[in-house]
Amino acid sequence: MRKTKLTAILLLSASLASFSSVGLAKTERNGFLSLEQSGVASYYSDKMHGQRTANGEFYDKNALTAAHASLPFGSLVRVVNLSNNRSVELRINSRAHKANKRLLDVSKRAASQLGFIQAGLAKVKLEVLRVGDA
Repeated sequence: MRKTKLTAILLLSASLASFSSVGLAKTERNGFLSLEQSGVASYYSDKMHGQRTANGEFYDKNALTAAHASLPFGSLVRVVNLSNNRSVELRINSRAHKANKRLLDVSKRAASQLGFIQAGLAKVKLEVLRVGDA
């Protein structure tokens, strides 16, 4: 049992090594490995509604989606607004523009649930719940 657990941890560590280049911090909580980042989030304007995202689907301002610079499409993340502790789970479906220094661009619905529509920007914490396939 102990050898199996050690082997699983080593395999997981090796597979996660590729994430070190995107600046994800590795922390252990409750025996599970979590990947976290902090930074600034913004949200897409209404004029983007209906435009194609980087993964080919159409942007829907009412969906719970986000753009990230490097996480694979389909990744599921929990985003927490650090000023009010409101959180939401989002699916990564697009890429942030290279000139964009923000951690995430979220849908308008996500920004509303996180409580930063008026401000336009929010300092957030991102936790990867599931890494996508693409």
